[in-house]
Parts: sequence; structure tokens; C-alpha cells
Amino acid sequence: MKRTSFLLVIFITVITISPHLALRYQPTNTTLGESHKICSYSIEIETTCAPSADTKDHVSARFSDSSGNLIIVKHLKNPKLVYPPNGLRKQGGVYGGFGRCAVDMFEVSGPCMKQSICSLYLKKVGSDNWRPGWVKVLHQEGSNGHLVQVSYMFYFRRFLPENVWYGFDYCHSKEGFQPHVATFGKD
Repeated sequence: MKRTSFLLVIFITVITISPHLALRYQPTNTTLGESHKICSYSIEIETTCAPSADTKDHVSARFSDSSGNLIIVKHLKNPKLVYPPNGLRKQGGVYGGFGRCAVDMFEVSGPCMKQSICSLYLKKVGSDNWRPGWVKVLHQEGSNGHLVQVSYMFYFRRFLPENVWYGFDYCHSKEGFQPHVATFGKD
């Protein structure tokens, strides 16, 4: 009985003091503010001119730098048609993106990258045969909104497999310059 009471007192003491100790060792706000700064990026994606290269499927993107900063975009939507400048409007004037022979731009945001983006994967969910040509990531610099390329040019030039992350990792991979299927944890 005496031992049980002693253990109970120690248990209650630890529970009472632990939150105070944990707060003492939290990072300061300045550290969190710098490391979790949010930046805006533009992803430009070219769809090749190959027959049936366009898609209406759901497309996702993920990219990172060699420091481990990662942005995952679960659904690329609201494209801005970059090329051709006045073409590819669908019925009703709405363009959904990923048209054949087109270059689309998608605006995304996430943690600021400390280095150049050296890893990029795309994932297509659906049964269309989409064939992206190249993908690059840009970042807005300065107050004038000038876009600067902050990634490699990732050349796909082949039909994407369905429902897998497919792309390049120049940061850590030994796969070289060939696109490959990657397995990631839950995204």
C-alpha cells in the first residue's frame, strides 16, 4: 500500500510538472517564423502535341529542394493558359488545363525553398493517356512580380502511368535523368 501511494505521488508530480518543462524547451517564435515562411510558386506544365496527349484527369504535383522542404499540390486547378495565347478554349469558354500542345501555369504556395527545386513528381488519377512534355517551377521575385525559374527543367515526354507518383529526384536519386515511379508515405 505504501509503495502504491508513493508511485501515485510520483506519477501525479510528473504529470503536473511535464507541461511546464515542455513549454520551456519549445522553439522561439522567431525560429518558427523563419523556418515556416510561406512562398508563392508557379508551376508551368507543357502538354505535348502527340495524338491524345491531353487529359481531363485529376493531376497532382509534389516538389522539393535538397534540404527537405516539400510542397504537395493534391489537385492542380484553375490553370492560366500560357501558350497558345488565344487558343484552346473549351465549349462555354472554360479551359480546364492540360490541352494538347499547350503550356499551362498553376499558382501554388507552401514552405519557402532554401535551394533550387531538384525533385518533382506528377500523379494522374484517371484513365486518360496524358503526355506532359516538360515541367518547371518559378518563384515571384521583388515587388514587380517578375517570375524567376527556381527548378530544373523536368522533361517527361512520355505518357504518365495511372495513380502513382512519377517523376525525377535529382536531389538524392541514383536514377539519373530518367523519370521513375516513386513510393512515398501517405500523401
